[in-house]
Amino acid sequence: MRTEEVGREAELGRLKTMKEQILYALEHMPRGSSVEDVRRWLSKQGQQKVPSRAYATPIVNEWRARNGVTDTAGHVLLTPELIAKLDEADIAVKAAAEPVQPAVPAQPPAEPAKPAGAKGFYAVALMSIGVSVDTSWRFFEQRLGITDVAERVVLFSVMEAALIACGWAMRGGVRRDGRPGPARLVAWGLTAFAAFAAFSLSGPVAGTARVLLGPVLGLVMLHLALGIEIRASRQRTTTWARVGREVRERLLSLLGLGDDHRDALARTRDRAALRAAKLALAGRWTPLRTSRLRKALHASHVAHDPAQKDKMLRELGVLQHAQQLAETTQPSPW
Repeated sequence: MRTEEVGREAELGRLKTMKEQILYALEHMPRGSSVEDVRRWLSKQGQQKVPSRAYATPIVNEWRARNGVTDTAGHVLLTPELIAKLDEADIAVKAAAEPVQPAVPAQPPAEPAKPAGAKGFYAVALMSIGVSVDTSWRFFEQRLGITDVAERVVLFSVMEAALIACGWAMRGGVRRDGRPGPARLVAWGLTAFAAFAAFSLSGPVAGTARVLLGPVLGLVMLHLALGIEIRASRQRTTTWARVGREVRERLLSLLGLGDDHRDALARTRDRAALRAAKLALAGRWTPLRTSRLRKALHASHVAHDPAQKDKMLRELGVLQHAQQLAETTQPSPW
């Protein structure tokens, strides 16, 4: 018996496709076997890759219909349609026998964690309003000439109430979509007006202190409490952020500090090599030309670095023949 099984495994191993293996199984199994019987038989024969039900069903149905296979009673012809219905019923019975897993309710999205020290930042932001209140109170009295107490309270409290409203709107925007929204622009506009009032009231020195310890400190603390800068770095960059980053990169490039994977020593030597090439072509009337050229050559390290020397000579060659650039004939790009 074992010899017969080994022979079947060997014959199955020589078959190239799964369809041939399924047909071989149908020829050696009892007539009327189902798709699951075929799959189990192939698995018992040591086949590592057992065909799926979806793949094996049409092949088995076609073979049954071609060979006129009937059920065990021998009365009903097992057509492909009937076999498919019997297989579906078998699957339904097995599914009903399996225990039903209780549905897990969907968890609501977790609210983003608050930055560390948020309560302290909120407290400092509220305390800074006191400095702004004092500035507005004195400005309306001494600069605008409003001496009635009730009238002054109503007028000067407008800016402080607007700052609080902007802070509340920024808090709601950050919790909703991670961005403070237009309320931040309004808050900084009110801060600019507070700076004008402080400078007009106390001059540039004391006015700067009033502004920094008042609305500016309050807005910075509010930014820290809401984590606006941290959240903004994880989301889509705004237009003003892109403009600021572009200006910063251009300024660093102008100063020779662009991020081009060079360290400070390499940048210093490259600038010295370029300076030496320019001084070599400069006229005799250039102030301190010889000493400056020697100093640039020493700083460029060309005496000990062949790559740096080659770079300086290429810079010199380009500068020497710069006028011939326009005479170079180029093929038409059209």
